Amino acid sequence: MAESDTLALSENQHALQETLRGFLADQLPSAVLRAALESEAGYSPELHARLAGELGLTGLTIPEEFGGLGMSQAEASLVHTELGRALYPGPFLSSALAGGVLLAGDRAAAEHWLPLLADGSVTGTLAAAGEAGHWSPGPDSVRAERAPGGWRLYGHRWYVMAGHVADIVVVPAVTESGLAMFLVESRSLGYTPSGQLGLDLTRRVCVTAFDEVPAVLLGQGDDAVAALDQAERDFLLATAAEAAGGIGWCLDATIAYAKDRDQYGRPIGSFQALKHRLVDMYLAVERATSLAYFAALTIAEDDDRRELAVATARLSNRSVGSTLAMVENEA
Repeated sequence: MAESDTLALSENQHALQETLRGFLADQLPSAVLRAALESEAGYSPELHARLAGELGLTGLTIPEEFGGLGMSQAEASLVHTELGRALYPGPFLSSALAGGVLLAGDRAAAEHWLPLLADGSVTGTLAAAGEAGHWSPGPDSVRAERAPGGWRLYGHRWYVMAGHVADIVVVPAVTESGLAMFLVESRSLGYTPSGQLGLDLTRRVCVTAFDEVPAVLLGQGDDAVAALDQAERDFLLATAAEAAGGIGWCLDATIAYAKDRDQYGRPIGSFQALKHRLVDMYLAVERATSLAYFAALTIAEDDDRRELAVATARLSNRSVGSTLAMVENEA
């Protein structure tokens, strides 16, 4: 870090975290969440609009000149942690990724779309993954060709978050000159999202087909490569923070169960062996949460350690999640 490696949250960051946690606990209890997941959209547009309007979350990292709050990835990491804790199913992350690419691309497109993303009136997504899940260009990449009146896209992308509800789709595609980034409006002829099976019911993904779809060029060459790399890094960071939040909720639920369940006339949480496992688990969860936040700080401050920090946060969450499952089985 520039001056210190402290992970202490500021007063404003604490307020953001506590406000969002309280809001989601009140507005998204388990019954409401299940109902939203079973709806056609897979989330509550009304709740999403409130998060955008009352808390300004959809414009969190969008600069103020485009109608956003202009906060950094550090604040975004706190938000993703709380959204993960509540299993929030709305298109917050997908829109944030689209906004990040727009911010790095064509100025006119940014001026038009970023204010709409910021106020929540438009949702977006990024269609970057191939069938194997890789984001890097390959033989199955979307192809872009010049045509009278502009560009046209051809091909498929997989695992597209919220592709069925997004208003705009940012797409990396290969041109004769190399990689470029494009924007597609989902109402355009030739754009077809199809539901794709996934294990996470709170995050619907799609296969998206592009069949001569009109597109707007956002950037190309080194700028496009940098924008895609940044988007992938932001995605990994956000999902690491979400996982830390979800794991934290699981630990809290496990501790509550250990306090309530009796065995031999005593709460199982009073048994020394289980106490030690829970303490170890608490420390592991705190470490995972801190690593996710540290990774966010390295990106916010353009620290040279950002690549390693993001990768470490991802690996830490996988390890903690496996250990937590073992503790829950023992409890």
